[in-house]
Amino acid sequence: MAIKSVPVTILTGFLGAGKTTLLNHIIKEKKDTRFAIIENEFGEINIDSELVMRTDENIFELSNGCICCTLNGDLFELLNKLVTGKYDYDHLIIETTGIADPSAVAATFLTDYNIQTAFKLDGVVCLVDVKNVLDVLGVDEEASMQIAFADHIIFNKCDDTAENIIKKVKETVKGINPFAAQTYTNFGEADVEEILNLKAYNKEQVQFRLGYVSPQKHSLVSIKPQSHHQDIVSQSFIFENTFDLIKLRHYLSVMLFIQGGSFYRIKGILNIEGLKRKLIIQSVKGAPVFTDGDDWATDEKRETRIVFIGKKLRRDILEKGMTQCLYENS
Repeated sequence: MAIKSVPVTILTGFLGAGKTTLLNHIIKEKKDTRFAIIENEFGEINIDSELVMRTDENIFELSNGCICCTLNGDLFELLNKLVTGKYDYDHLIIETTGIADPSAVAATFLTDYNIQTAFKLDGVVCLVDVKNVLDVLGVDEEASMQIAFADHIIFNKCDDTAENIIKKVKETVKGINPFAAQTYTNFGEADVEEILNLKAYNKEQVQFRLGYVSPQKHSLVSIKPQSHHQDIVSQSFIFENTFDLIKLRHYLSVMLFIQGGSFYRIKGILNIEGLKRKLIIQSVKGAPVFTDGDDWATDEKRETRIVFIGKKLRRDILEKGMTQCLYENS
């Protein structure tokens, strides 16, 4: 039986970015950690460990104590096998295909209560091939979606790339996703402790990323009204007035139901009328997910900070829709 709330890391990145190289680096560096690895790729498993025993259909035990499996069908069924089977592991890693939308995988862990009792999404890590990414962005929408949804971006193959190209890639990626942490490396040799402990969906980390400053920390980013790369736009808003929760839930749910394909990610801290605590919103695969944040401190300025990342998002329409959800005294 799997340990309750096993942390989950999703590895994404376009074809050739170096995901499997990073995965092998993680396994090598964390020899005392037992990983369950799901490879959402066609073909054979590509892990540098000798297969010593086949324990179930599409599930293998590796010589280093890890288990590995291929996702040939429904993710929920495979996760159920990992939970109910006699498998012992500490961390689940899912390597998506190079052309996959990671939000579809993340949604499983954020919207399904039964899965949340056994697994907890730690973060989405995206590998970016600095040598070739500029040729891919704007041609393949999936590459932009992967970057937009990431919590941590690893710029790979830096030694083989000119500094001016790396600078251009950094600016372009920041235009797509201004809130992800960044690492620069070669051969996928990133800081394993860091990328496996992102805690990106914890309320403290969401507040930190959106610029809410605690006495011990400084904000990593400043909210800017807009950044963009070609059709990919990041629209950020700050509202000082409180929101009507019923109106806001309805607006966001309808908007995502109708135009969910245009929204890659929504992340925000909401100031709701009548609530003593912050309300956190994150969207995955066309569904808004609300979770409780910390209580508002007595000396803290109450305001909503929310970021929309997606394709051709019009600022005026978003602002009008959000404004209509503000609380009104009757």
